Amino acid sequence: MRTTTAMLYAALAALPGCACDTVPASAVQDCQAAQVLPDKVQTDILFVVDDSGSMSDNQANLAANLGAFIDTLAASPVQNEFRIGVTSTSVERYNATATSGQAYSAGPAAGTPYPDGAVVAIAQNVDGTVTAGNLIYDPVTYPQTGGWGGNRLLDAGMVSLPQDFKANVLVGTSGSGREQPFRAARQALTDRLAEANGGFLRPGARLAVFFVTDEDDCSGDPNAAVSSEAQCHSLAVKNDPALLDSVSGFAGFLLGPIGGELREVMVGAIAGFDPGTLEPSCGSATCANKSCATAYEQADRFYQLWTALGDSRMRVGSICDASFRDTLLRFAEQLTPSALPLKGTPADWRMLAVKLTRASGVVVACTVALDTTPQAPAADALYRPPGFGRPAQLTFQNACKLELGDRIDVSIVCAG
Repeated sequence: MRTTTAMLYAALAALPGCACDTVPASAVQDCQAAQVLPDKVQTDILFVVDDSGSMSDNQANLAANLGAFIDTLAASPVQNEFRIGVTSTSVERYNATATSGQAYSAGPAAGTPYPDGAVVAIAQNVDGTVTAGNLIYDPVTYPQTGGWGGNRLLDAGMVSLPQDFKANVLVGTSGSGREQPFRAARQALTDRLAEANGGFLRPGARLAVFFVTDEDDCSGDPNAAVSSEAQCHSLAVKNDPALLDSVSGFAGFLLGPIGGELREVMVGAIAGFDPGTLEPSCGSATCANKSCATAYEQADRFYQLWTALGDSRMRVGSICDASFRDTLLRFAEQLTPSALPLKGTPADWRMLAVKLTRASGVVVACTVALDTTPQAPAADALYRPPGFGRPAQLTFQNACKLELGDRIDVSIVCAG
């Protein structure tokens, strides 16, 4: 696995206009005060997985390809301390009341409340096999988390991470037929933070939300006008903010303060999209584009969210792909940081010496400029001083745009 290093060295000859018998007035001479070290980023990743009756094969496809997702995160040039949690799309059933339609009525989790955004874990047998949908829930054993137990918060470096992650996405097929992925995600990142999801969001961490579903979002309060699949599939219903939560409102939520702070947010969706064009598509008679034949509904609201957030913040893939591997790789690559936080602030940013060692062994020297200056567009690394609670950082571009497997070396040219 790639490591990020920092070196301090005396290099008077590298200073512009330096005669080796004199020290330029601008030279940094206190090397200890000038020291900077590469820092790490933290990324909290929420997977929202459809647990309705048609999702068995799709959950298996997801689980089978998560290894590539984890390996790509681990190959980030900037150390990425990621954390992963999984919830389902089940919030409540059609025609739910305060006392009915709020829990699983069948399957291994029968009688268990719908997660409603709670991060969940799936029980594993002694031999490592899993019964899909066998949620770990016991209010007596886990009172502080509302009853939700097991290995739910999966951190980078955990020995059991791959096995637990693959188990936890097998949320089963006994969930609500009214898929509410947007509402489940909002609940996970608001009300649930006070109990079931306590500790999931870390201060200063980036946030990623990934959806996997073969139907569109149907998030909204219980309403007699939205009491069936046919009504959820209606474009008139999808676009009526009096019936369903508005997509623009959900986009605004993601871009606003979450867990008390503004965050760098990335979103992905594997849903009813044409595998070739990524236009909304499904196999039902209501869909004009039937290229994604195994999708039960086209991803209209996900497409609207993609439009609202833009390509820089959101990626999509087709639920009809034979393998989700390539889409998951794109999602993981989306999480590759382009900026390196620094521990400490250099006495003079002009003394920074930065280089990359590519995975092939090729070494690339990076020219450094101060962010927002006229020299910035042509430079390979932009230095941004600390501010607004954020540390100093280097952002890489041009010849030094970061690639998976790169090693970053940050040095100080110091006359000490």
